[in-house]
Amino acid sequence: MEKKVETTAQIFARYQQSAASRLRYELAQQNLAKLHDLSRPLRVLDAAGGNGVNTEFLLRQGHTVTLLDSDQEMLQKAHQWLAELNLLERCQLMEGTLEGIADLLPSEQFDLILCHHALEYTGDRLHILKALQTVAAPAGELSLITLNPVSEVIRAIIFRQDPALARSKLTDLSYDAKWFGQATLYPLEQITTWAEESGWSLRDFRAIRVLADYIPEAELTSAREQELVCLEKELAGLEPYRRVGRYLQFSFQKRTLL
Repeated sequence: MEKKVETTAQIFARYQQSAASRLRYELAQQNLAKLHDLSRPLRVLDAAGGNGVNTEFLLRQGHTVTLLDSDQEMLQKAHQWLAELNLLERCQLMEGTLEGIADLLPSEQFDLILCHHALEYTGDRLHILKALQTVAAPAGELSLITLNPVSEVIRAIIFRQDPALARSKLTDLSYDAKWFGQATLYPLEQITTWAEESGWSLRDFRAIRVLADYIPEAELTSAREQELVCLEKELAGLEPYRRVGRYLQFSFQKRTLL
């Protein structure tokens, strides 16, 4: 009997049940609250927002959210889930790519834009950052999350115990995300340089999963996982730990281009 091939949306939904995913979302949402003012109603764009986990988080806080993704099945799952929660009233779902965002959406519209775990999988990063700047309202803000290449060096030693591999990761920035495809990782300085060139000013940055990945998931009890969350929340904005997190979460503000 031929084995049924899972779709990206199905694999991603399964991954979201893991401790690593729970930490990823909880810590990202904690960082959002630390890096941006969520106390007033905002017009939010969840760009490449997948099946809507962050969209749900923001809708529950009273914001108006446009969820954009290029995967139709992801959007269908988001629609079904948000409908069950009665959260569709302030939500618009749109199919489209990051590259085409400026043609899909009106300019200067959003107070806050989320672009989480997407930039490293795209082609023209500078073009995308400029496009996101175009659809941001004056003084609008961007929450950008990218994989941190520094963590790849550390993981090569801890998981593979391979100094040669770790050394290669100092310059080899390629990353195989398997079901999400090939990615290219970029250092903090490269991201901030591109953002500056695109009309964004860096406000701050925080980490996601500084130490959590180095504890086997099989050893995580519910109580231990909560202790880990508490530790990670403290490390997220603390030097020098924030520089070695699995992900970096940047807060940028739109700058008027001359």
